[in-house]
Amino acid sequence: MVNPEKNTGVTSILAVAKAAGVSKATVSRVLNNRPGVNAKTKAKVLKVIEDTGYQPDETARNLSFGKSSKVGLNTGFSSQLNVHFFLFRQYLESALFSKGMRVEQLPTDERGLFPATADHMVIASIYDDDPRVAYLQERNIPFVSLGKSSADFWVASDEYSGGQQAAEHLLKLGHKDILVLAGSVSGDGAMSSPLHTRATSERIRGVRDALGAAGIELPNKHILEGDFTGLGAFLAVRQAIRDGLKFTAIFALSDVMAAGAIKALEDHDLRVPDDVSIIGYDEIPEVGEAITTIRQNTEELAHAVADLLDDAIEGAEARSITVPVELVVRGTTQQLR
Repeated sequence: MVNPEKNTGVTSILAVAKAAGVSKATVSRVLNNRPGVNAKTKAKVLKVIEDTGYQPDETARNLSFGKSSKVGLNTGFSSQLNVHFFLFRQYLESALFSKGMRVEQLPTDERGLFPATADHMVIASIYDDDPRVAYLQERNIPFVSLGKSSADFWVASDEYSGGQQAAEHLLKLGHKDILVLAGSVSGDGAMSSPLHTRATSERIRGVRDALGAAGIELPNKHILEGDFTGLGAFLAVRQAIRDGLKFTAIFALSDVMAAGAIKALEDHDLRVPDDVSIIGYDEIPEVGEAITTIRQNTEELAHAVADLLDDAIEGAEARSITVPVELVVRGTTQQLR
């Protein structure tokens, strides 16, 4: 507890940081009870706060960091934003609100940039040669990218591991003929940029490598365009069945697409998992809770973005955070008969 009687005149977060011999970002993490601070450093900061009687005021603290109240959020060319993104945004809004900031969604122009920016930015749906990164760097606008990029500060799920875990699970069950439901793909099954993000590329790379290690190739025609929507997945799987594609399992890169795929299979009297095994991605509440899926820690992603934005604003040393994913096995996958 803070003891006002011990107040020595330290009234700002900067003064606390100097007295403890740490950065302002470290003090902020301690005040917000966020990870990333070892026990010894945390104890030192708390001791300074107790000895000085420092009581953080949200407005004063945000001003000491040089923060404005608005953080621009931009999703690039992505027109079909899945449910996972909206869940991420809710967590991000909560994390930034606790720091005295609010999120404002910014549109994308024909160049893939923004007609307007905020003092601080979060950019999502990162793709190869994304012009937003250089644009913000050239203007010295503090920002964090959600997805691996050349930015100083980025946060990403371990997408490669997600694809790898899904494929390895299906291989253990005896499946070799696998369909992958992705977002946008070109006519030959290759990935199309910029509508195809690095997250999707990493997941598919993980699948290819896992299958390749088992001596199995993933044909381009087995990578289907599902648009990250239930309807898109339904139509893609229905067409695959009509085209006579041979498959015993489907890996959908979102739970929403997995649900659409299940409906398409049911319409063709194919049972899940007796006839076809299905894996989703994200573990979206309600949608993903009944299927085998790759769980993303969406709340951790959002808090990591908020914490790195603190670092970016302060001008701290560049760093990135990769958040682990986890295979959750439920009733939509089983041993191939």
